[in-house]
This record gives sequence, C-alpha cells and structure tokens, in this order.
Amino acid sequence: MLRFQQLGKALGSDVALTVIVKHESEVGPIFQTLWALITSFEKRFSRFLPDSELSHFNLNAGRPTPISRQFHELLISAQKYSNQTDGLYNPFILPSLQQAGYIGSWPQPDNYNQRLNYSKRQLSDHQQLVIKPTTAHISAASALDFGGIGKGYLLDELADYLEKSGFNNYWLSLGGDIICNGRDHQAEDWKIGVADAHDDSIACTTITNHGQRLGVATSGTTIRKGQGWHHIIDPRTGRPAETDVLTATLAAPSATTADVFAKCLVILGSTSIAKFLETTDYYAVVQTVAQSGKQALQYGKTP
Repeated sequence: MLRFQQLGKALGSDVALTVIVKHESEVGPIFQTLWALITSFEKRFSRFLPDSELSHFNLNAGRPTPISRQFHELLISAQKYSNQTDGLYNPFILPSLQQAGYIGSWPQPDNYNQRLNYSKRQLSDHQQLVIKPTTAHISAASALDFGGIGKGYLLDELADYLEKSGFNNYWLSLGGDIICNGRDHQAEDWKIGVADAHDDSIACTTITNHGQRLGVATSGTTIRKGQGWHHIIDPRTGRPAETDVLTATLAAPSATTADVFAKCLVILGSTSIAKFLETTDYYAVVQTVAQSGKQALQYGKTP
C-alpha cells in the first residue's frame, strides 16, 4: 500500500489529508475532490465571507430564508446536537462571540467586514431555530455560527466520500480535529497523540483507532484568545466560559460528535464532566489547571 499526503489551509486552519491507496494513479482524483469539498464548504458556511450562504442567511434574519440542501442538513445536525446537549451546544452564540472580541477571522479578530458584525444582536435559545424543507427562520435579533460543529461535520462528509469511493484507509485533519479509518501504509493502526496543554510538542497520551472509523477533536482555552477573552462561549451566560479546563479531547465514531462534545466539556468544567458523559461510550482526555500532561483526567474506555 502507498501513502500520499497533501497539506494546505482552509477554514482558518491547517489541513492535512492523508490517504492510503494501492496505485498512485488513484491519488489525483481523490485529492482533487477532497479539496473541492473543503472549498465548497468554506464558501458556503464561513461567517467571515460576505457572499457565503451563512452570511446571506444571517443578514436576512427575521424572515423565512431559502436554504440549500447542504445548509438544511447542517442545520438539522446543529439542532440535533443542541437538543442532545440540552443547549450546551448552541449555534446562536455568534453575537456573544463577537461581543467578547472575536469578530474577524483568526488570527486577526479585529480585522472584519462591518456588515458581518452582529455584536448588537443577542444570544438566542437554541430552540428558536425553525427549519422547514426548503427554508429556515431565526429571530431578527440573532445570528448563527457553525464554528462549534463545522469542522467535525465536514470531516464526516470527507470520510463518507472516501468510503463510498472504496477508500477505507485515511487520516484527515482540519485544524487538529481528526477523522481516520482503517490502517496506515504499513498496515498499522492510526495513533493520535493528545498534546500536552502546556507544550504541544509533547503527547501526554495516545489514542488508537484499532482499524475502525474514529473522530477525535480537541477544544480548549489555550489558543484563539485575546485580552480578557477566549473563543469558547458558555451559552448559559453568553460570556467566555469560566472553566478550569485547559483542553478537552474527545474520541467518538463521528467527528461531528467529537467536535461538539469536546467544546461542551470545556464549558462544563471538570466537576461536571463525568455526569455529562455517563450515558455515552465516548473517551475523553481532559487537562485542567490542576491536572495536565501525564496527570490528565481520563473518562470512558480507551478506544
């Protein structure tokens, strides 16, 4: 088996696409389609692009707005996870995020298009999202953001494409969120290192996929932060989460689940994580102010 990788940038993050194939001739079409899917997703759902479908939707808040099939599917997924987490994941956090200082695209949050500044709007209850087959409706005083779910959702889409095309050995990373399946070119399981919260060049533990599809996402307060704020908003307060969690890494069969739940763990803080995860089979590594690195807290059974 042969290993091929392409690196790039998208969604404000580093992208690494790794596929294992039998013949080199298969690689070109695979990467071409993967990058096309990534580009299409960013153009449609980036809150930083004035011509994106998401920006069009937010600018038309207050009245039913026509939506594409992909937008409809992402909204349904966002609604499902909002309900599943009892609103701890809330797609309406954008006004609060901008009020905290994260308005423009990272790493220049102060450089932004004024038309896309929704900081005068407010955080809405997650149940106010109304989805119809071809339209959706949100309050005029609110705005949607897919930052808490988008990378995971896109990773699942990319993985679905690969598997439907007959490629079951891959490793895909968007900004450090990962989905992998099968094995590497040496027929060994994929191994995902969980970075030490204080030194990302060191792995405090390793997660193995055992040949199965696995999504792994890390969220935390150690990056994407400014003077007096970080980008993890607690929808219960509308403010950056007051938490003792530095980073939370979650492994699940779905990258979307991993993306959403990792952020929820950060918001909850260490004292509430065990109860939140008690009805799931997910594995989590949580690094707190008190316990990080090799002393990180672990929940659930290692994959």
